Amino acid sequence: MISNILVPTDFSEVANNALRFAVNFSEKANAKIHLLHVTHIPVIDVNFPVDVYQEFTTEIEKTATSNLEKLKKEFLEKSGVKFEIHSVMGFVNDEIHEFASQHKIDLIIMGTTGASGIQEVLVGSNAASVVAKSHIPVLVIPPGAVQYDLQHIVYASDFNEPEFPAVARLIYIAEQFHSKISVLHVKSDFDRFFDSAHNFFTRNKHNISYDNWKVVKLPEGDVLDKINEFVTKANADLLVMAKHNRSFFDKIFHRSLSKHMTYHTKIPLLVLNK
Repeated sequence: MISNILVPTDFSEVANNALRFAVNFSEKANAKIHLLHVTHIPVIDVNFPVDVYQEFTTEIEKTATSNLEKLKKEFLEKSGVKFEIHSVMGFVNDEIHEFASQHKIDLIIMGTTGASGIQEVLVGSNAASVVAKSHIPVLVIPPGAVQYDLQHIVYASDFNEPEFPAVARLIYIAEQFHSKISVLHVKSDFDRFFDSAHNFFTRNKHNISYDNWKVVKLPEGDVLDKINEFVTKANADLLVMAKHNRSFFDKIFHRSLSKHMTYHTKIPLLVLNK
């Protein structure tokens, strides 16, 4: 069950778009939104006058308060969702994780300013750092994503267990939106390390309570390309992946940055933990 959703904001249009997603999701799940702005700690010379520094930080806080008030009026008050607004000063990634822990957050929804490539989404941005460290689900909203109704969810699975924790969360989300689920597996060299034919979904075909799902197996090839092609052709609204230490997911996204990634998507990405 998702009761508390954290939405970090830097007041950009990308962050506003993530807030739109959060409002829609909150309406479906009857969850509370925690809108959080983190003011970055300014680094100044030790000789900088204290009174000037205090005036500077006060002005920053006033601007943040004003911007949060605008978001409250534009997105939250008229939506009817439950919400709280928070403003702190610190380092963005640290404060997000600390806040999530203290407020029992069930889902983080945040925008990314990276390019449309999934490598850029997960590497070199605040979203990347949050995804890497978070133990709770993170829904990353890339620029240009405008679909708020998740009719078709694609879960890209490496069949590397455990699957149940991620699948349970996946089904919960699908139930809120009445989505169909495509469990997508791309054959790869990693399949030789486990019995992919006797995977979690094959064994539990009759035990999964949600009916509107199917397994799709694709032939071997570049995994990112194959996932991208399927997501595009299937007109999917959400791509879901699960990660755990040294998993296939990690191996994909920790390739050398010198190698250009050809996988591009404009749909939201939900990262779960196995």
